[in-house]
Amino acid sequence: MATKKEGILFPWHHGTGAQPSYVEELDGLKNWVEKTRDSGSKAFREFTPFDWAALFLPCLRWLRTYRVKEWLLWDLLAGISVGFMIIPQSMSYANIAGVPSVYGLYGAFLPLAVYALLGSSKQLGVGPVAVTSLLIGNGIRAMVPGSENIDNPNNPGEFAGVQDIYNHKVIQVAFLVACMYTGVGALRLGFIVRFLSHSVITGFTSGAAVIIGMSQVRYILGYKVPRMDSLHEIIKVLIAGRAGFKWKECVMGLAMLGFLIGLKVISKRVKKLHWLAALGPIMACAISIIAVVAGKLDRRGIKVVEKIPQGLPSPTIGWWAPVNNLGPMLGLSAVVMLVDLLESTSIARALARKNGYELSYNQEIVGLGIANFAGAMFNSYTTTGSFSRSAVNNSSGAKTQLAGFITSMVVMFVLLFLTKVFELLPYNTMAAIIIAGVMGLVEFDTAIYLMKTHLRDFAVWLVAFLATLFLGIELGLAAAIGLALLIVIFESAFPHTAVLGLVDRTTVYRNVEQYPGAEMVPGVLVVRLDAPVYFANVQWMEDKLVAYEAEALR
Repeated sequence: MATKKEGILFPWHHGTGAQPSYVEELDGLKNWVEKTRDSGSKAFREFTPFDWAALFLPCLRWLRTYRVKEWLLWDLLAGISVGFMIIPQSMSYANIAGVPSVYGLYGAFLPLAVYALLGSSKQLGVGPVAVTSLLIGNGIRAMVPGSENIDNPNNPGEFAGVQDIYNHKVIQVAFLVACMYTGVGALRLGFIVRFLSHSVITGFTSGAAVIIGMSQVRYILGYKVPRMDSLHEIIKVLIAGRAGFKWKECVMGLAMLGFLIGLKVISKRVKKLHWLAALGPIMACAISIIAVVAGKLDRRGIKVVEKIPQGLPSPTIGWWAPVNNLGPMLGLSAVVMLVDLLESTSIARALARKNGYELSYNQEIVGLGIANFAGAMFNSYTTTGSFSRSAVNNSSGAKTQLAGFITSMVVMFVLLFLTKVFELLPYNTMAAIIIAGVMGLVEFDTAIYLMKTHLRDFAVWLVAFLATLFLGIELGLAAAIGLALLIVIFESAFPHTAVLGLVDRTTVYRNVEQYPGAEMVPGVLVVRLDAPVYFANVQWMEDKLVAYEAEALR
């Protein structure tokens, strides 16, 4: 006999005489394996030599159909535009990560070229990004004693040995992230990002953007303070160090910040001048470098980069091992990989949908993983898709991945011939570029929309935002992920249910609360369970059905 409760027969209880559920599940798994094997073997049998070559070098597919007359000019324009943008940005983000500025240029060169050959997104702008630069900076600094005393990674002075250890660990993180990226893509585990809702992601990135912007205020004010991880700690050290304020640095930094924000405002209001925002960073660099040279400002208290090695990156495969602090390094690498994966796939998906082509998710993830392998082999830290550069690439008319390859060539030209020029770039200008760049990542409009439409998602956004602000990047991300998983568990353990009624003159059953005209069939109670039945919700569902039955019998 099947177990009954208040007259209701529950089919998921033992003893109903039905076939055990695990038999059905095993049959389903067997059928899936056979179907996958058959379709895979058929596809491999039909592969041509070109298909085999394109499997390992996906760029062959778009190169074979490339329309030179229609697309080349647009790809050149987009590639050069993003190149002008990525040069100052990547140098600035390297400063956030705590490595020499040239590491940012290296990250904007080889990984971008490799991704253009292997990636599936036509407009994704790959390179160093702000959020993961901060994650790396905070995480590695905690593992390398003395690194908190380094104020200029380009010229660490007496802390050169500490900086060398720091640089080695950053490359090791890039290698570990590359391994994880490639593993996720090869094993088709990209679905894990679906467990993080849009509200969690935007809340975290908004909080991280505020921390990044506030961490650069010290360069605008011109005095040295310790690097801190949370908003209240940053404000505290800024107030405590106010005696070191330098008005020249502040005037120059605020002027560059106002210039960049002004260009963004103009580009939004005047459609014909939309390209101004993309050229803003390189224009700010040019103006500030000219000012330094003309006024000899580097001798009058304006802090500049000082040293950027000329030439292409040297091999760093020998830095991959041994990995000390393996546990913390793996933890940091997993967090960096997850954030990079979220940022890159969300941008690539949006761009593919907007431009009307299909994105290959596993190819995308593997391509980013191999691009990071290339970076770790040649002196660059982790790279992923950038919101701002991808937007510029798309708005500039990029048609294929060739635009990204052209960007990497622009960076290579700078590495070979123009590093001496960028040695005179002031830190206050790099800080202004970062602050102007991360302003677009603070999505208060999303929070306002969620507050009006879905209070639960707004609460999630707020928790992720505040946790990141006041607990730091790592704990903020952990809190956001933990909250997202709790919501998934809560919604599956307490799913929505509805009593159904028959819509007049039809055979259709609908929710009686949404369709007041729907009538319940006398003697029959029809209930819809909006979730699969499993151990965590079976008792709740039984109680709910009993309650429905009791209400129907009144």
